[in-house]
Amino acid sequence: MQVACPYCTKPNELDDQIAGRTTRCPACGKSFIAPDELAVIGQRHTLVSFPVASVVLLNFVSGGLFTLIYLNQLHERMPRLRPNDPSATVALGLCFIPFVNLAWFFFSFHRLCIRINEQRRFSGMEQEAPTWLAMPMCILLTTGVLATMFVNGGIYVLILVLASLLPLFAALVQNAVNGLCERSVDAALATA
Repeated sequence: MQVACPYCTKPNELDDQIAGRTTRCPACGKSFIAPDELAVIGQRHTLVSFPVASVVLLNFVSGGLFTLIYLNQLHERMPRLRPNDPSATVALGLCFIPFVNLAWFFFSFHRLCIRINEQRRFSGMEQEAPTWLAMPMCILLTTGVLATMFVNGGIYVLILVLASLLPLFAALVQNAVNGLCERSVDAALATA
């Protein structure tokens, strides 16, 4: 497969066996991780920068609905490297099917972080999307939804998640996306 070096952008012909492993660019000599087979030249993310403060503010104004929609639509802006990487339509649609959504939150938010971190790795950046926060947040979110249905005080758990963990998660994800977008702009300017 042919892959552009994330540092010098020279095309490299790589063996398919090296996908996902560290390799060295023969042109500039820097090491990078060879992308999976579908992340080849021409398949780049279309993520855009957005102010982190705006994401947090819109989360509070909408009671978490903006964050749910916004984070799930980010799936559409990245190339599909696996057959089960969701599109924005699937990711968002499954969030509104009762009881299915409780399991879907785990997959969607965790996979979003993985996909952003892959794009950052392909650009030679450190992983910053909070995979470590996705699972605890989803556990508390699911617990809050279920507790709200069966216990009078369950709404407090849900409010705690929507007022603290969800905006924190959204801010960290957006910060990782903004860094990736900034790196993409810098790379584009360097090649121009």
